[in-house]
Amino acid sequence: MFMKIRPYQTKDLKNVTDICEETAFDSYKKDPVKLKTVPINFLDYFIEQEKEHVLVAVDEKDEAIGYIEATTSYPKFVQAMEQIYLPRLQQIDPSEIEFEKRFLLALSCIEDWPSHLHINLNGSYQHQGIGTKLIQALIDLLKKEGFHSLAICCCQQGSNSYGFYKHFGFKEIFDYGKGIVSLGIKF
Repeated sequence: MFMKIRPYQTKDLKNVTDICEETAFDSYKKDPVKLKTVPINFLDYFIEQEKEHVLVAVDEKDEAIGYIEATTSYPKFVQAMEQIYLPRLQQIDPSEIEFEKRFLLALSCIEDWPSHLHINLNGSYQHQGIGTKLIQALIDLLKKEGFHSLAICCCQQGSNSYGFYKHFGFKEIFDYGKGIVSLGIKF
């Protein structure tokens, strides 16, 4: 199977948005209004504010099949979320404001880890090593920029994603209770 990792391009927007929505919580997929909030919560900041930290995995047609994104500045991320993205959520589904505020609060517990990531793959491309290659490509990019750590916020202990990150070498860096942790890796 052909797969290449490259920087995000504007032409990838539809595919990465589709992947973001495809990998949303089931409860969001069942509600069209909630589903519209998923890219605002997990994608828009990265492609609009830190496009240089978005990498996509593409197939032989150069179409995105997965992506990884990172922010490298916790204060910049929080400020943009409060000024730009919370108002967008407010327009679509005000009930999502509380979710996003809880997420920003959770991130404050790991603000000493300036880079945090979000990764998604089209379901038919999962469990083929693409996620591992995306994380390694992001780490290589961050290393070149002088960063030495990367975190993932709010991961459920025992979940498939938890196992994936642990296998890659991530360690628990913060325990929120009830089996929810943040994981980090130093490089």
